Amino acid sequence: MPTTTWAKQMRQIVIRRWQPEPLPEPEVDQDLPQLSAIERSVETISYTCRRFEYWLSPQGTLREWFKFNLRLAFGLAVPSLLVAPLVTLALKQFNVWIDLITKTTSNLVLVPLSVMLVIGLIAGLVSIGRSILVMRMRQQQQQRRDPYNNY
Repeated sequence: MPTTTWAKQMRQIVIRRWQPEPLPEPEVDQDLPQLSAIERSVETISYTCRRFEYWLSPQGTLREWFKFNLRLAFGLAVPSLLVAPLVTLALKQFNVWIDLITKTTSNLVLVPLSVMLVIGLIAGLVSIGRSILVMRMRQQQQQRRDPYNNY
């Protein structure tokens, strides 16, 4: 059996859903004179709209096209309105997690480096201090050996 493409599957769905029905010819309400002014206005506008629709598409294809597109719009809008906020929330949370991981990783790298820097500075100061002490001790030893050296 040959595989069908998604376009053919969509076409089959549209064909199954597409069932236009002929429209009845619009008629004026018999009780129009007894209606109030607002009700008569509404009934007149309704009759004009139905007459216009009948004039455009007496077989009902325009109404069916509108219903199909409305179903399609709801079919796409409802999931996107329900899923889009969840995806946005998940992406925002993912961004927070990445920030935390980045800060943690940088701290894991910077703390040993800063400790090594402090140890190096302390070792350098100790070395400088030791060399200063050694130089002073040599000077004191030379002064003890040569009491007549008066520079």
